[in-house]
Amino acid sequence: MRQRNLLKSLLLLVFVCVCTSGFTQIGKTETGTASFYHDMFVGRRTANGEIYSQEKLTAAHKNLPLGTWVKVTNLSNDSTVIVRINDRMPQWNLRAIDLTEKAARQLNFISSGLTKVAVEIITNPNLVVQKEPLPRDLPIVPITMIKPKPFEVSKDGMVEIASINDLIDWETLDANSNKKKR
Repeated sequence: MRQRNLLKSLLLLVFVCVCTSGFTQIGKTETGTASFYHDMFVGRRTANGEIYSQEKLTAAHKNLPLGTWVKVTNLSNDSTVIVRINDRMPQWNLRAIDLTEKAARQLNFISSGLTKVAVEIITNPNLVVQKEPLPRDLPIVPITMIKPKPFEVSKDGMVEIASINDLIDWETLDANSNKKKR
């Protein structure tokens, strides 16, 4: 009985964590302070198992799902960078995001060490947006049956606004229509 209650409590805790983790909401923005990693973390594993490098465009965040792509904008100079969340920050940390040195260089705040930023969740920039396929029965070449003409007034006062261009092969049409239907 005690194990069953423990299991229920554990499942409830997991459910609450999942619900409050803020599943990635594209376009959601938060503002706060950004910093960049110290060199002592180079070569260590990040929260998702990757080896940390200062030359990648990655970042740490407190609660965004690992693998989330974000656009970080430096609010003091409007420079931006797109990074992927691959590590965690401690919950007690008051900063919004912790970037690699390469990302910090692109945001132009290496000398100050900290900057005010806006962090916006975006879709994966590596995914190619697929267009809807065209229906298979569309003709490859457009078929023109009526061609507009410029307005011309003939001698008898009639105006011809269009002419019909006969693009149908009548012999083939006649041969196909004479076939017996089964």
